[in-house]
Amino acid sequence: MHFSEAKRDGTFLKFFELVLYVMFVILGFYISFLIRFRGDPSPINIDPFYNNIPYIVIASVFIFYIAGITSTYKESLFENMLIIAVSLFLINVITIAVMFFNRGFAFPRSIFIIGFIIQYVLILFSKIMILQYIKRNYQPQSILIIVSKEGSNLITEDFLSGIKGNKVESICKTVDQNTYRLIDKVDQVYIDSNVSNEDKMDVIQYCSIHNKTLYVVPNLPEIVLMSSKVKNYGDIILLKVEPLSLSFEQKVMKRVMDLVLSVIGLILTSPLFLVIALMIKLEDKGPVFYKQERVTENNKIFELYKFRTMKVDAEQYTGPILALKDDPRVTRVGRFLRTTRLDELPQLINVLKGEMSIVGPRPERPHFAEKFNKEIEMFKYRVFVKAGITGLAQILGKYTTSPENKAKLDLLYIKNYSLLLDMRIIINTLKVILKKESSMGVQEDDVQDIKTRLLEQFNIKY
Repeated sequence: MHFSEAKRDGTFLKFFELVLYVMFVILGFYISFLIRFRGDPSPINIDPFYNNIPYIVIASVFIFYIAGITSTYKESLFENMLIIAVSLFLINVITIAVMFFNRGFAFPRSIFIIGFIIQYVLILFSKIMILQYIKRNYQPQSILIIVSKEGSNLITEDFLSGIKGNKVESICKTVDQNTYRLIDKVDQVYIDSNVSNEDKMDVIQYCSIHNKTLYVVPNLPEIVLMSSKVKNYGDIILLKVEPLSLSFEQKVMKRVMDLVLSVIGLILTSPLFLVIALMIKLEDKGPVFYKQERVTENNKIFELYKFRTMKVDAEQYTGPILALKDDPRVTRVGRFLRTTRLDELPQLINVLKGEMSIVGPRPERPHFAEKFNKEIEMFKYRVFVKAGITGLAQILGKYTTSPENKAKLDLLYIKNYSLLLDMRIIINTLKVILKKESSMGVQEDDVQDIKTRLLEQFNIKY
């Protein structure tokens, strides 16, 4: 294959973006010095900055990478603004820490304020220009969807919202010669997890040979095979499949990070604890905290702490049920706490006690855990690690994401665990907290129209 025929994956553009944004961080600080000292900063002020540029560059690359700032072309402008703001805030915090430990006390605090504004404007303007360039040069992709006769995970609102801008050319309910002719005519192929393994392997082989981009909805064996290590004994090549759990060393590192972050978090948020407690007491004089049994690692039951957001004895007549949209049981203060996720803060105590982790699968109530374990094969494997305050399912999914898809995301987290992944999830959680769930890029009514049209066009009933 010639270079001109190869598909582009956007690596060069992402690298250019990253370098550009790091330069803007440095430039922002430098311009802020010129503004602060009227164009003539003295050596005692500017030299600490020059000496610490390498550390600022390293911090910028690290934060921009884990925040995924160069992979946001599908995000809305508001989401991009949040990612840039959060990233620059963390870079400035790290820079302040570096200056302190390097004894750079001549670095005035006003520099960070001015610098943040300049950096934000420069990066946001560049991001808008890059997004416009991508939009102008984007070529809509034609799509073939292969599903099973029993049902489809792909003809859903979530999937259709993700592929908006591309065109579904056809939907196949069987894999035959006509399927392969259709594959030749499209750019991308999506295959559901319910398709038989034999048909799935045939499609994978055909797409690989014919240079077609293929997306597969994974099932348990495919998730377990991810990140497998290649071993060989003589001429025999083997895939080493690690257990679906964390190693002893990983558990130790994760626990150390949990202890550090929970202690720091409790110290920094202690004023918020007092304010929230007062708000709850003033509304209905009921208890501040709400304790509820949840399931964590190895199916161990523990009491999860939250700020109370519902009326006292809210489940007295209903029993355990999932939270509803516009739930009438939620108090006014509780609605605010849920919107801002502040009701989750007391779980830092659970983390400190070792019952939870900062990052991990969300702990389920025993009643629902037992139900989902019977209905969903993958759900039972979530308890191979400690439950978490946030997780991959919380940043990639939504509150309305099905338990099955949440379980898949949780298993992907366990399979690909690393401290770096934990840090990426924590930073992206800040972004999720600040944005509304509806900011998914497509209106629900629009997606429903697309879904209805596809079902009618291809005569499929689900």
